[in-house]
Amino acid sequence: MKSRDIALVGILLAAGAIARYISLFVPGAIVANLTIAFYCLAIILVVPKFKEALGIGVVAGIICAVFSHSIFPLGNLISEPVGAVVCLAVYKLVKDHTRLAPAISTAIATPASGFTFIIVTCFVMFFTTETTVATVAAFAIALIPIVMSAMIVNVIIAQIIAMPATSVMQKTKTVIETTHTEAAPSDSVALDKLTFTYQAADTPALDNVSLKINPGEFVVINGPSGAGKTTLARAISGVLVHAYGGTVVGNISLYGKYADEYKDVTDLSSKVGMVFDDADAQLIFTTVEEEILTGLETRDLPEDEVRKKLDEIYKITCTGHITDRAPHNLSGGQKQRVAMAAALSRETPLLVLDEATSELDKNARRQVYNLLKGMTAKGHTIVLIEHMIDETIGYATRMITMNDGKIVYDGVPKPENTNYPALEKTAPTHEVVLEAAHVTHKFPEVLALDDVSVSFYKGEIAAILGENGSGKTTLVKHLNGLLRPDTGSVLLKGEDISSRSIPEIAKHVGLVFQNPDTMLFENTCEKEIQFGLKNIGKSDASPAVSLAAVGLAGKAKMNPRHLSRGERQKLALACVLATGQEIVIMDEPTTGLDPKESYEIMRVLTGMRNEGKTILMVTHDPVLAGKYADRIIEMETGKITAIRGGE
Repeated sequence: MKSRDIALVGILLAAGAIARYISLFVPGAIVANLTIAFYCLAIILVVPKFKEALGIGVVAGIICAVFSHSIFPLGNLISEPVGAVVCLAVYKLVKDHTRLAPAISTAIATPASGFTFIIVTCFVMFFTTETTVATVAAFAIALIPIVMSAMIVNVIIAQIIAMPATSVMQKTKTVIETTHTEAAPSDSVALDKLTFTYQAADTPALDNVSLKINPGEFVVINGPSGAGKTTLARAISGVLVHAYGGTVVGNISLYGKYADEYKDVTDLSSKVGMVFDDADAQLIFTTVEEEILTGLETRDLPEDEVRKKLDEIYKITCTGHITDRAPHNLSGGQKQRVAMAAALSRETPLLVLDEATSELDKNARRQVYNLLKGMTAKGHTIVLIEHMIDETIGYATRMITMNDGKIVYDGVPKPENTNYPALEKTAPTHEVVLEAAHVTHKFPEVLALDDVSVSFYKGEIAAILGENGSGKTTLVKHLNGLLRPDTGSVLLKGEDISSRSIPEIAKHVGLVFQNPDTMLFENTCEKEIQFGLKNIGKSDASPAVSLAAVGLAGKAKMNPRHLSRGERQKLALACVLATGQEIVIMDEPTTGLDPKESYEIMRVLTGMRNEGKTILMVTHDPVLAGKYADRIIEMETGKITAIRGGE
């Protein structure tokens, strides 16, 4: 089973365990077994192999035996595997012929399990106790109505849940319309006339793309937001056919196998390491060391070798000082370092990085590029999606430029034109609208803010500048109430916000997070904006104006999950634009954007500033800050070290 399927089975079996536990409180010696409905659902949605279905049944049997007050709990260890296998067999027979396949398979599986339980229990009773045949027969007859009532309830549960759940599962199903006629190349990564269209999309994200990447190449991929870069990275890594719904025409091959011939993403991970633009999605353990150690432990190395390599990874990724910290408490740049360290620990022949340096400062990016170049010298292949193209010259050996799902350039890296006209600004006022006064905040592992005092004025762009982990994001989370000071205060228009709720503060202070995915959850772009409008009582307002302002006019009906990182960043900004707060905090506003798109975003923000709004821009890019900010506030290790004017 794929990783996603295993997770789904686990959730449904857990639901079955809860149902079984609740049934213990129903009066009587034996009650209907509702666990059957949930393991049947798991089989219906996943359609596993025979051995996998048997395994699901065994786990369900253990659940029923543990949560039981029947005369013979161990009978479930036999009856539930029987029910699971019967459910699989029946569902495979009828699923293509009727929409009632979930009900039919559950209706047959429930009595199969129930009568197996009755037979096993009666057998044990007769041969291990002094029970008469008449007593055993009476016991069996008494159980039959319970089995039949369980069948009715289980059928209803399975059919009602299966219908919408199957629809959702189909949305993430990948349809492969190409038959492989030749063996896959053994020593490279290749795409052959690949076209990929996401589920419900009108146009393909990749359009007839062909390329070959040889061992030891350092390939950088660039292009505007929505050009197909992230989809290309997913294709190159092979995960496109396993984790994203859509239609594939053409071939993807990696190291002697076609991508769909790998069992799942876990199987692919032996050949491919991938660092996504959203580092949070990859960090699942409680400490940094656990994140990195997991990759090393999968390689069956001796313990002393594991420790040696762990220390090497700490050194080259500059993560040695945060090994005991919880990943969710790190800055965005630190999270990217940890995600990269975890990928490096596997030493896969191919490493794909999708905007994996977007939240690092310039010095940190240079360190990463040096590291990646060193890996290519050892035969590793590097594929990097990056907007800072000029910085990769001298490191990358090849540049691929995407536009509208097609490769429009494939050759040696070349610099981009970044000269754009200056933006006109009105004179800022000196009216203080937001203020931090002697704010201190300590996380369990680190002092994040140390006696910080700073004021922000109406009609200005203020840039908060500093390296990763300097306290920038922690400061802005205090300014909109997401965090509260240990000592000190935050003043909004002269009033302490300590007694105000977050929704109340949000009416005045909007925040676009460093990671836009933390604020996007609807299934279309226009619904994302409508959600914010409803919260402020403007449900009749149209989201079209805000989408057009950030260049997403044609994406209203698109699922945000299918947007590029840069487009998701624009959508998050559009959500704040629509609600119209007078203070807007942008945490790394140009992350995932190329120079032209960054200019367009700054044009929008400058226009808001000229209308009298206050823009707080968190960044680690001194060039961006110097070019567009009225004031630059520099931070280091939780303190403000300087405040100066921009250009």
